[in-house]
Amino acid sequence: MAIALLNILVALVLGYAAVKEIIERGVQGGEVQPLIIGLAGIIVSLLLIGSGIAFWQRRSAARSLLLIAAISSILFHVYAALPPHRNVGILALLIGVGYGLVLLGVALWSRGAKTQTA
Repeated sequence: MAIALLNILVALVLGYAAVKEIIERGVQGGEVQPLIIGLAGIIVSLLLIGSGIAFWQRRSAARSLLLIAAISSILFHVYAALPPHRNVGILALLIGVGYGLVLLGVALWSRGAKTQTA
């Protein structure tokens, strides 16, 4: 239950930052790259929300969604931190990748727990 709520909270923070990036640098600034990064951030945010809800409701697809959301979060934050644009800072990179690794651990642990009880 805690991971589900944490997923939703992280998704809301990521989604807020993505919308802010789209508005401030994409639309108002006229830059294309921040617009694409913002849209990718919104997609990752929606994946995190979906996986959190699925995990909370103990759906059969929860583990798969957790894996997809975790890998997406890691890839998104690494790409967004790459030069020359660097849309996210080092702290956001560490948090995004770290949280993605935690989700990977949870997804792999939940698979192990199911196989041991079966």
